[in-house]
Amino acid sequence: MKYSIKIYNPQMKELARLENAYDISYELTLNELWTCKFRLPKDDKKNQYCQPHYFVELFDSEKRLELFRILPSVMTREEVAYIEYDCEHVLATLLDDVMFQYHQIGNLGVYTDRVIRYVLDQQTTKYWQLVDCDFRKQFEYKWENENLLASLFSIPKPFIEGYRWEFDTTSRPWGISLKKVEEGYKADIQYKKNMQNIEKTIDPTNLVTRLYGLGYGEGDNQLTFKSINNGKPYLEKNVGKYGLKSSILADRRFESAETLKDYTQKVLNELSEPYVSYKLKAVDLSVENPNKNPRFMPGDNILVRDLEDDINIIVPIVKVSKNDVRGNPFDVDLEVANKAKNVTGSISDLQERARINDTYAQGATNLQQIVYADNADQGHPLKIKFYIPQEMARINKLILNYTIEAFRSYSVGLEYKETTTTSTAAGGGQYGSTSSGGGEIDTTHGPANVNGDNITIDIRDARGAWIGSGQIYHVYSHEHNISIPPHSHSFSVPDHSHPVTIPGHTHEEKHGIYEGERANSCYLRIDGKTTYNYKTEVNIIPYLSKDDGGKIQRGTWHEVEIVPDGLTRINASIFIQLFTNSRGGGDF
Repeated sequence: MKYSIKIYNPQMKELARLENAYDISYELTLNELWTCKFRLPKDDKKNQYCQPHYFVELFDSEKRLELFRILPSVMTREEVAYIEYDCEHVLATLLDDVMFQYHQIGNLGVYTDRVIRYVLDQQTTKYWQLVDCDFRKQFEYKWENENLLASLFSIPKPFIEGYRWEFDTTSRPWGISLKKVEEGYKADIQYKKNMQNIEKTIDPTNLVTRLYGLGYGEGDNQLTFKSINNGKPYLEKNVGKYGLKSSILADRRFESAETLKDYTQKVLNELSEPYVSYKLKAVDLSVENPNKNPRFMPGDNILVRDLEDDINIIVPIVKVSKNDVRGNPFDVDLEVANKAKNVTGSISDLQERARINDTYAQGATNLQQIVYADNADQGHPLKIKFYIPQEMARINKLILNYTIEAFRSYSVGLEYKETTTTSTAAGGGQYGSTSSGGGEIDTTHGPANVNGDNITIDIRDARGAWIGSGQIYHVYSHEHNISIPPHSHSFSVPDHSHPVTIPGHTHEEKHGIYEGERANSCYLRIDGKTTYNYKTEVNIIPYLSKDDGGKIQRGTWHEVEIVPDGLTRINASIFIQLFTNSRGGGDF
């Protein structure tokens, strides 16, 4: 095969085969972006096809290795002028798109494959699609103003199991898979067989036996996992072996205590042992017989044996590199370790990522007070309703404070309907006049004649008879003298009643401030549950309704009722200290 490199344009149309390319090298690092580089003589006409972001298909000993894209090129003039091209794996096309503003996906029922597809769906040009995923985790992920490659690489970071990304770039759209690291070993390397040199490094620099985990938030509101770890915000391992060596893992990407704990445990598992690495200069036997001797690839477990130094271990390959694919195809440098280097450097890497986290929306502590005052009695308590939104990340305090005052009115005078009122039947009794009175009375009468003729008198509804007049009497003028001595009369009034009708009428109001009675004490009814707490300053957090996780319910209304033992006036306020994130979806 006269060439090791093919050049393609962005539409994947083959443009050239570089027969004169030399000093072809590559570096394949586990779960990182692979790179390669090559040189072309300056006067090679095919330099015109090596344009930025054009694609490079690299072959190693006539076997396709991977697809890269061209980045910078540097022209150097020595004895022979040449242009050197640096390239990166085509996975870097995910750097061309971003997760603009805030994105959230995951949690119960949303598995890893769906999260990966969500990230890949943000591509403006559909370069990549998911082929396979060995994991079915249900972690929750949140990104803000992040490129797609960083978002994709962050998905398996909380996994405790080993993993590696695999690619299929033979046709568009390219395929990507997230695979578990296989058990056992794929090849063996033995001194004097296929290993020319071995260098062992033990690095305890990042040794940690107690690791604190911090997630989203700031200050007292920063997320920990102590609520699900027996009140401890840290995890420990190998303290008895190496002593107590504490460190802090702060990663504000995590907003779930469970996810933060899992990630902290994974990092501690790696950091609780010194980093032991082996750099091997080996012979790539796959060049001669690829069917019998597989190619070394990152993530493969290999058996390393050196009987002279008592080394017999199975370790994963974390880096594969070759310095001259065409000139020295059998020479391969391997780096194997008891853990991935990127995990060992997690804490320092996170410190470097702080500049990225500065663009994340973290939120802030807020103080809020709800004030309410009104008259109340046992049947009409004072009701205070307040709403807690979903965006309220943490609630620090909820304090109810109230005072009891005299009932207050602002006017007198009422309007009545027409009514009929009956007085009581009581009354009656015997009464007597005064005993004064009496005296003499004289009367004088003149003569009167009465004819004795018969007179017919018609008397109805009475019995009667005819009487003759008989003899005629003559009464002459005379006078009478009557003497009435002093006396009294008695009379009796029986029990009786009098009906009285009051017509409809109004009274003119008289405005003013009038105070009445005052209650002695109050009890509380919070979210429908009665609590006999008679203090006037109460922490109401224990009494509010909670979700399944024991947190105060978000996205709902809460109600506090203050019930007095009599007619009164109540002045109340609720003081809220909370931590809310800065994501609301609007700008009004």
